[in-house]
Amino acid sequence: MRPASWPCSIAIGMIALCACPILSAQSNQEWMAYKRACGLRSDLDYQTWTQQGSPCPARNSRNSNGDNGAAARAAEAEAATRRQREAEIEQRRIDAENERRRAEAERQAKFEHDKREALGELKGISGGGNFDSPSGLKHVDPAESSLKGATNSADTGLKTLTERHYTPAGNGLILGLGAIVYAHRERGEPAQRMCDAIKQQARVAHKDYGAGTDCSRYNFVLGMASSLRLYTDLWNRVAFDELTNGRFSAREQLLYEKLRGKQFDELGCHSNGAMLCLAALENEDIKADQVVLYGPQVTRESLEMWNTLVQERRVKSVKVYLNENDPVPGAAIAFADLVKSQQASGASLKSYSTADNAAVQGLNAGPVLASDTGLFQVESLKRTINETSPRILVRTFPCKPGVSTWGCHVMSMYRSTVNCTGKSSKTLVPGTGLHGKDDLPEPPLPCDALGAAQR
Repeated sequence: MRPASWPCSIAIGMIALCACPILSAQSNQEWMAYKRACGLRSDLDYQTWTQQGSPCPARNSRNSNGDNGAAARAAEAEAATRRQREAEIEQRRIDAENERRRAEAERQAKFEHDKREALGELKGISGGGNFDSPSGLKHVDPAESSLKGATNSADTGLKTLTERHYTPAGNGLILGLGAIVYAHRERGEPAQRMCDAIKQQARVAHKDYGAGTDCSRYNFVLGMASSLRLYTDLWNRVAFDELTNGRFSAREQLLYEKLRGKQFDELGCHSNGAMLCLAALENEDIKADQVVLYGPQVTRESLEMWNTLVQERRVKSVKVYLNENDPVPGAAIAFADLVKSQQASGASLKSYSTADNAAVQGLNAGPVLASDTGLFQVESLKRTINETSPRILVRTFPCKPGVSTWGCHVMSMYRSTVNCTGKSSKTLVPGTGLHGKDDLPEPPLPCDALGAAQR
């Protein structure tokens, strides 16, 4: 504050700020004291100081320190709040993980329970069970054995009374044994993105999904194995689908939810995928116009169910494609026949030390029985299917196995044999043109080498 007269101009800052009267006797001493208190130069005169804006560095420094202290306290409070928030988020994550583990433990316990029940059927305990029941599992109430969210009808134990809504999904392919994969694309969307997704999953799983899947043909691809290891999946899942016409996987496999509510123009089903497709169609979880089964896992009972689907016009057609030397369809029918015969005769497998040993022996007996009954002969197998399900169209293709007959079962071989026309695609092959001439077209696909001439 500026003084009104010269006497006031030499008053100390404290008196000036307080607008005190002039105390000339002590003014110089007080001004010197004020300069020391503010940290000003000793030779600084009052007028110059006022022209400089009456600064007091020491006081400003104290205020600044006070401001800094307040800022530090605010920062600490914010950090504490952040730590609390992070702790709450971490606790929620831990709670969610514990809940997931609890649900997984319950699911696993239920899986083991159903497994023991199914193995009890294989052993023929207490005079045998009832494989004609809707569940295919011993002592399980049909009302408890249906698919998730389904109400049972009197005939199949699968049909629901609630109205269903379906989303058009184009063409779909359901893979089977040892396949865990999911990819889809919208109608009209280029196939490249879906192809890349399938190839990426195939690389991680060390599988040939890419080789077996025609991305330009299909809009939806799904495999819901319990394990990438074939025998583990066979033992933990596929064997129980054999006894329940696919309902076991529909109830137990989480990826089944990706299938629910879809409507397909054409539905391709490979290997155990045939059982998954059957369960989904029977329960009306999906709809399909045309169904194509590639080297399917089938039984006489499931073939009759496929035949009924066509008869009731729930699907327009069902085709079965069989490669010669494909061991799966014949072995699947033979294994189911073996179990049925043991049940009918009241035979027991109690001589085996465990249910696991009993089931393994049964699975091993399937291929032997298939060989003995001619079910490994493709024409005999075709005749069996025609007799059991006359409304199904069966086509067979020659296949020359390499090291093992499994090579005739994989989807990549079916893709080659079924699609082989013996004609050239006429696509030009880069680098085949000599002396400046045009490149040559692709030669005809060697169907004879694949043995793919349709019978």
